Amino acid sequence: MSEKDEETKNSEEPSEKKVKRLEKLEKKEEEKVEAEQVKEEEPEEELEKPAEEEVAAVEEEPGEKAEQPELKLKVATQEGLSGYVLINEGEAEKIKAMEGSVVEFEDPLSGTWGVALARPDIDTPVGEIVMEPSLCESVGLDEDFEVTVRKFTGKPQKLYKIVFGIEPLTGSSEAAIEAVVEDKDKFQEFMNHRVVFKDWVLKWPEKEINVHISSTEPSLSGRQIGVINFSELKDYEIKPWRAAVPFNAILLIDVSRSMLTEDMTVKNIAPAVEAIKTLGAEIPELKEFLEQFKEGEKVKRVSGAVFAALLYLVEKVGRGYGEKIAVITYSETADPLTFLMTGGKKLPYFHPGKSKMSGVSQLGRLIIDRLNKVSSSHTNMSEALIEAINMIKLWEKEEPQDKKPSMVVLLSDGFPDLWEEGPPVEIAHKYYADRKDTVIFTVGIGSEVQERIMEAIANAGRGVFFKAEDLGQLLNWYQKLARDLIIRLEVE
Repeated sequence: MSEKDEETKNSEEPSEKKVKRLEKLEKKEEEKVEAEQVKEEEPEEELEKPAEEEVAAVEEEPGEKAEQPELKLKVATQEGLSGYVLINEGEAEKIKAMEGSVVEFEDPLSGTWGVALARPDIDTPVGEIVMEPSLCESVGLDEDFEVTVRKFTGKPQKLYKIVFGIEPLTGSSEAAIEAVVEDKDKFQEFMNHRVVFKDWVLKWPEKEINVHISSTEPSLSGRQIGVINFSELKDYEIKPWRAAVPFNAILLIDVSRSMLTEDMTVKNIAPAVEAIKTLGAEIPELKEFLEQFKEGEKVKRVSGAVFAALLYLVEKVGRGYGEKIAVITYSETADPLTFLMTGGKKLPYFHPGKSKMSGVSQLGRLIIDRLNKVSSSHTNMSEALIEAINMIKLWEKEEPQDKKPSMVVLLSDGFPDLWEEGPPVEIAHKYYADRKDTVIFTVGIGSEVQERIMEAIANAGRGVFFKAEDLGQLLNWYQKLARDLIIRLEVE
């Protein structure tokens, strides 16, 4: 075979996607032929029908819904369309699609479906729908595929909250998250005005990541759609997509006198109790601690805080990533718990070792003992936040080659009334606002919690403020935080 013939042969070879489509088409044709054969073999129904039935059938026809006009178009690709698809003006008119209308396109063979904003364009060739390569790839299409295009007649949901799942195509999940945080303006520009739906995904070529819709409020199901409009969102969240990112954690727990208030309702805690028992059901302190939690009754706020800290610990250790956990209690001053590690070394944090369950049992005893010693009536959040940043710097110094992101969880029930360097919101901005690898979550319990202050602290640290109304809500939130590193980004 000549070189020219070889080139011709290679150019005529169909792509893998096209081969699959041809196979589906052949199968579909075979099924159609079989269906027709079965139909021919079936006995003919009686032709005579009662006159009443004939009249009824005729009367129903005018009420039938007219079919939506549709086009058969070939896919072409072009960069820089910002989520729009181009359709020839004349053909757009046939399906009644105007600038900004939502159109849906579907591969009749595979059932692959997608939606986008339409842009009628006089220069787009008749018979083509032009979309970005990333959109084309995300819905499983390829150039020259023929798709059915029609105007989308449903109404978009107004999205109040969006959580994006970030999936790296190269490199680590940590690096992908950091890339979005550092270039959030470009991220917002790329994602803005996209039409999204359940299980939606889009490749961001510049950063080599896939962006998924992890969740929305309200949630999207079936062929419900929403439009990303950052100008209507105060903020949004990003998290690793189906990947566990190791991160260190620091729990800041208020132990001021108000935490002795007995107003936390025990509700829906059975799963958490079972999880805590993995610390060691035979430990007397732990057994006695769990006995106080009876469904429907009220317990001290500090008892709820202890329970939440223990549950967070169990979740973190169970992940098996060797993540460090510090527990810092604060009232008039802030003091980290000290742990006796293997070899007799004392550390101001817990580091899971080979005998991790005995170590966790030790931590359980320490937390129960420390948090039951509530004394001062003051609340020095500022010092707690400074101690947390010092702990993070210590970890970075100890293991510069194994730098992990950090999560700070600040729990309080009252008003910050003491500080040396400045009030807590100022401290959060000073030490945390520019740290791309650290996030602060704040948790409020009790009726006196200062929600605006707690929310401002969380905002400075790209986290979220959560108000727990009962013990079950508090435990569920701590359990969720232990599993996922979620970062909130403000829309600017």
